[in-house]
Amino acid sequence: MHRMTQLRLFTASSSLRTLAVCAALFALPAAAQSPMGNADYDASGYVTPAGMAHPSMYQGGVVPAGMAFSPGMQGNGPRAFPGGVMPVGFMSGGQCDGDCGSCAAGASSCGNGISRGGLIGSRNIGEGLLGRSHCLEAFCDYWSIDPRYLGSNLRDVCNSLRPHGEICGLRWYDLSAEAVFLGHTQGGGNMPITSLGPGNPPSDVVLSLGDANDGDELAAGMRLSGALICGVGGAVEATYMGGNKWNANAQATSAGNDLYSFISDFGDPIVLDDVDQSSSQSIGIESELHSIELNYRRRTMGPRCRFQGSWLFGLRYLQFKNELNYSTFNSPTRFFDSQDRVRNHMFGAQAGGDIWWNIHSGVRLGMGLKGAWVQNEIKRSFTVDANSIANTSINETRRGSDLMGEFELKFVWQFNHSWKLRSAYYVIAAEDIGFGSIDKDTVLSLQGGGAVVNPSYELDDLVVQGVSFGTEYNW
Repeated sequence: MHRMTQLRLFTASSSLRTLAVCAALFALPAAAQSPMGNADYDASGYVTPAGMAHPSMYQGGVVPAGMAFSPGMQGNGPRAFPGGVMPVGFMSGGQCDGDCGSCAAGASSCGNGISRGGLIGSRNIGEGLLGRSHCLEAFCDYWSIDPRYLGSNLRDVCNSLRPHGEICGLRWYDLSAEAVFLGHTQGGGNMPITSLGPGNPPSDVVLSLGDANDGDELAAGMRLSGALICGVGGAVEATYMGGNKWNANAQATSAGNDLYSFISDFGDPIVLDDVDQSSSQSIGIESELHSIELNYRRRTMGPRCRFQGSWLFGLRYLQFKNELNYSTFNSPTRFFDSQDRVRNHMFGAQAGGDIWWNIHSGVRLGMGLKGAWVQNEIKRSFTVDANSIANTSINETRRGSDLMGEFELKFVWQFNHSWKLRSAYYVIAAEDIGFGSIDKDTVLSLQGGGAVVNPSYELDDLVVQGVSFGTEYNW
């Protein structure tokens, strides 16, 4: 009897506390009851699709996805919402790609055909232009593979690989990291360097500048980028791309010491015996690339969310190093070595933009362009050491204004809220870039001890291109 009295008292006390809490909540303003009532959309970078009113026009909290067309609601369009952020795709008019609230299976607003399944098919509805959504099952069907022998549930694997996100989700990332594989063009053409036997013009060229074209091989580097929200649809982006290093070497040998150099017009006549009648001659080229950007980017959303775009402006720094080494050898008393180290330091303002096609929710294809006007400061160090020439170094600097541009073709596949797969093709082009060279007029002026002729600059256009594979991360 005593225990029952305590239980009744406890139940009555709990009921009183519950009524008090409900009364307090009822007395609070509506904005205070809603966790999103005072949402700062501008600080979050929120961008409203073209043709849709900004969420601040509606009073109240977040409206659950799918509420717009749920049975029993009065009205249509924005008036059907008592307040808050509209669910993505609520005005899509059939552009939803499945699993987006207002376009649930069987909903009258979804339309039909491509609008229901996108280009690669949705999770629950129809098929897209690129085939069934059950990608691995379709693969097995095509190759007549029995799934039982794969040792895993294909449906679970395929579900984990499906794209994630909404068709109206704004293009965004916090951090990205990519492995970049690049090659580049080589300045100076393919001039002949060494001939077998004397004669001008040479009858048997055994070594040319193009034999050591270091940019023919793809060199590995990286691309790191970070973004910080700054206003409505805006972000400050910092990007580094580079660390790619190239090198190539070529050599010619002769057991009869019958190699002749272009410096002495291939021995016709011999004016510097250190470079003629050699047993070996070689050239080596090394290059290195670094690029740093700091931009402000502003994003925008197109109607029905299929296309997004952005524009940007900021600062760009690009450094391209190129070094050419040339050596000949006959004996310890007959040798020649030259080295021309050239450093291009390009800095200036740039502007550009990109456009993204939302192929499917979580799958995007983008194209970007950037153009920059830069001041190129070329620093060089030309060094010669030979039997007939004391070790000599010539250092000088050249400055000039040049143009530089970049083209990007990008692809993004989003796995979940935080992670995306990213791949891209990059082309960077710049004019009047300094390359390493061998100035024979300078070399010949050094042997007589007379007036030194400064080496001329080898200027040519530079094109760097390649592909990248990496990931993007959202907090």
